[in-house]
Amino acid sequence: MIDTTTYLDAARARMGEAVEKNAAGQVRSGSGAPVKSFSEELRERVGGKSESGRQQKKLMDACRDMESLFVSKMLKEMRNSVQKNEWLHGGQAEEIFEDMLYDEYSKEISKNSNLGIAAMLYRELSAKL
Repeated sequence: MIDTTTYLDAARARMGEAVEKNAAGQVRSGSGAPVKSFSEELRERVGGKSESGRQQKKLMDACRDMESLFVSKMLKEMRNSVQKNEWLHGGQAEEIFEDMLYDEYSKEISKNSNLGIAAMLYRELSAKL
């Protein structure tokens, strides 16, 4: 097993940061500030978000999904307003494909455009977290 503390100390020493251990065994930088362990540093940088951060991300994802549902319904109604003749109608398979295609369109529209529905929902609901 690799001792991650010494690995991090060696990496900091290579970067020119002085690292010392005090009498209690706590690692401190040359300025006296406490130094995080390798696992703490990794967790913080890779995605160890706080509980409130996770809740906010879940809420924003739910708001985007709601906006996507709204856009999907709007696109479906727009598609129904276009008259199809017998020559271009592909039957049930085409209808299934179009439904899936428009669902993906709605996800992309809500993710990439600024309709404002998701942001408005997020503002209203995040106040209650």
